[in-house]
Amino acid sequence: MQIRTFSLLGMLSLTCIVGCGLIPKPKHREYFVNAQPQIWEDAPSYYVDPVDSSMVWSKGGVVVKIRHLDDKALNEQFDPKVNPYTFGDWIHPELGYTPPLWTVFHVTIINRTRERVELDPTSTTLEFDTGEVYYSRQGAGVWYSSEEFFDYSYVRWSGRDGNTAYFANFDRNDIWRRTEFLREKPIKKGGKYGGMLTFPPLPKDARSMTLRVDGFILAFDRFAVGYGNPIEFTDMSFTFSVDHGVQFVE
Repeated sequence: MQIRTFSLLGMLSLTCIVGCGLIPKPKHREYFVNAQPQIWEDAPSYYVDPVDSSMVWSKGGVVVKIRHLDDKALNEQFDPKVNPYTFGDWIHPELGYTPPLWTVFHVTIINRTRERVELDPTSTTLEFDTGEVYYSRQGAGVWYSSEEFFDYSYVRWSGRDGNTAYFANFDRNDIWRRTEFLREKPIKKGGKYGGMLTFPPLPKDARSMTLRVDGFILAFDRFAVGYGNPIEFTDMSFTFSVDHGVQFVE
């Protein structure tokens, strides 16, 4: 009896070990986006930063760095509960996954040689191989006219947590003010400035996007900040190949 009992227990244990390992883990749908900088041979002013994979324009001691940030990176940088750039852990009841709220770039400007330089975020556009052209939130005021956005916004910040809705909105707006790329921010010699540029979500069929910066100011006719008119400009374009969509993940 002892041998049979031992054998039975051993078989049950073996069955559990093998069977439990074969039980598939539940999967869920997840939106992903992967943007890779594209550098052309005839554009020597551009390169990819090996540290953070940002796309860089550099000329005459002035550096402009553009880094695309997906929702995962943004939720790691800010608390998802009050992150103004994503929907956090909210799942669309019909889509079954968390859709993107914005297309976000972090822009960093470093000025080593010029008296002062300046980038106007309202002069930036995001262009796609599908033909769409988006203006930044800073440039358009209201970034999008679709009613669904306002539905998203209501769900994201309405009072799902009871009385914490006010504080969630307060924290979100504070993050906006501290992190978005602002207008009229001249960077003096030896200075550095950075912030977020936000655009609507990517078009469904887009496979390439180009962030254009028009009229980047390289010089003014007077050196003092707050005085003088811009007299020297340059345009820039940062192209990324894009792979995005919905996938199943464990």
